[in-house]
Amino acid sequence: MFERFTTDARHVVVGAQDEARALGHGWIGTEHLLLAVLADGGSSMQTTLAGLGITHAAVRARVLVEAGSGDGDGAADAAALGDLGIDLDNVRRRVEASFGPGALDGPAVLGGRRWLRRRRVESGSHGHCRRDATGGHLRFTKRAEMSLEIALRESMSLRSGEITAAHIVLGMLRAGGLAARVVAAEGVKPEDVRRAVLDRLDRAA
Repeated sequence: MFERFTTDARHVVVGAQDEARALGHGWIGTEHLLLAVLADGGSSMQTTLAGLGITHAAVRARVLVEAGSGDGDGAADAAALGDLGIDLDNVRRRVEASFGPGALDGPAVLGGRRWLRRRRVESGSHGHCRRDATGGHLRFTKRAEMSLEIALRESMSLRSGEITAAHIVLGMLRAGGLAARVVAAEGVKPEDVRRAVLDRLDRAA
């Protein structure tokens, strides 16, 4: 399937790994795919999403709230979120009231190894993801893999001979998970994103 990916789509997949590492995460989820799309300044998809009010800074802040960071620098995270008008302490209280104490905790030590505790980041994914300390490839979550599979189906349904970043965005929306939740939290309806992406594809045809 990867041979059908255009250059921009490949940049998204590679960029997602960079985004995950920058956050100290031991997995590549839909949230990292979305961040990679938004990091590609000037690309058609970055421009399209920005036009809907979806920006890299805002999405990254919300991902930090839900998934935390793996660097253990809570003070830096709180300061960054505060700059965006997000009170991390208030968010933590609300999340813990719903999901229990420690729901936003960072790395935990289990069996002498450090693991990233990942709670409710991607529904349908379970267990722990080992933190990547060697610079090797990170594993995609089931939702992220599903996003790429749906991207292929979107490409085929639109009678395209290749998979672009636009198809990956469409796949993320249909796969659900954190990326879709973040988009909704930004006050943007999935159908509005889909309409904007399809319109962009029509104009590019």
